[in-house]
Amino acid sequence: MKRVKVITIAFAFMLVLVAATAQPVAAASRSDSLRSYISGRFDVERGGYSPPSDDVVRVDATYGAILALDELGSLDTRPPLVNLTQVLEGFLLRQWTIDRTGNYTDVDWERYGGFSEYLLGPVTMSMNKMGIILLDLLKNQADYPGISALDIDKDSLLVHLNRTYTADGAFSEVPGWNPDIVSTYQALYIINFLDTYDLTLNPWDIVNETATIEWINNCRSGDEFKLSPEADTIGVTATATGIMALDLLPSITTVPGLQAATTWVLERQITDSVEDDFIGGFEEGVDTEDPNFKSTYYALKLLEFSGGLVSVNETTVIDFILNCQVADGSWGYLPGADVGSLAYAGEACELLNIFGNAATILTSSEDPYTPGGFILDWRYIAVIGVILLALVIAIISIRRD
Repeated sequence: MKRVKVITIAFAFMLVLVAATAQPVAAASRSDSLRSYISGRFDVERGGYSPPSDDVVRVDATYGAILALDELGSLDTRPPLVNLTQVLEGFLLRQWTIDRTGNYTDVDWERYGGFSEYLLGPVTMSMNKMGIILLDLLKNQADYPGISALDIDKDSLLVHLNRTYTADGAFSEVPGWNPDIVSTYQALYIINFLDTYDLTLNPWDIVNETATIEWINNCRSGDEFKLSPEADTIGVTATATGIMALDLLPSITTVPGLQAATTWVLERQITDSVEDDFIGGFEEGVDTEDPNFKSTYYALKLLEFSGGLVSVNETTVIDFILNCQVADGSWGYLPGADVGSLAYAGEACELLNIFGNAATILTSSEDPYTPGGFILDWRYIAVIGVILLALVIAIISIRRD
């Protein structure tokens, strides 16, 4: 019986050892998932980031990744997570300039000076603005070798902007298209950036301010804005970009209607919804109950500018932003979306930093797509093996006794 007691005590000890050592593995945080996604999308040969759909390096994906890393405080780390000079070189290859081919068709001339979504890809005002923000983020890393020596073709970019400027005083997404208020805001943002980036450019020379102000004001409908004077409905995106476009113009010192527009946008925050994940976001129009990441982004950017953030339900809007993260770690247009993008991911980090520290918020939030569990590594297997061996010996000892 002594042998049985010894074996029994040993067996009990092993059980206690397992209980003490086999701790559950913590679930991945939203930060873990995002950082893993970003690192997995970098192309070390082409110097940029790509979506998983086609593995083609794109300006919008690279913009989103670099913006996210900057907002999370990772862009300043040395050594950096990626070769920043290589990223800038890859981006510069996507500006459509005369050095690219030397021979242009009519379609190519429409792209001249702008930033292609990908090599020889389409050029849009949206891509131009993302490209300028990407340039600014990378040039701010002036201590990194080779960054200061690289630059865009600023004169060519102004040529492209001039081709999108219409006789009405507004800008279009693509040369020859009808102008809209979002493209006008994006173009004015780029011009304002170039004005401080290179003091020799005089980029405002391409703008007839009087005509531009008149066109923007013609988009007003009461206290809000439409996408164009011909559009039928008002919206958060149009209102936010209309107000921010006016503020960019050199002759505007006080934006008229700012407080009224702020109040109207604040009323678009959703406080009740059939889907809990949608609570806290901003709907695009009156009673449309369609909160999405884009309308929420523009709403918060306007409220940040106007000082209206103090009236936002901070807890629910943070939850809404977090709920837009998709399973692969990127951010989607809606909560529960199947597909996301790096551009939205970077902008999500930008929004979270408005309310606190994006890195802290993401790290403290568990990723619902990767719950925790137990990891059975070699140490646990060894312990289980010893337990099984002790159990067998105990059984044999009992039979012998």
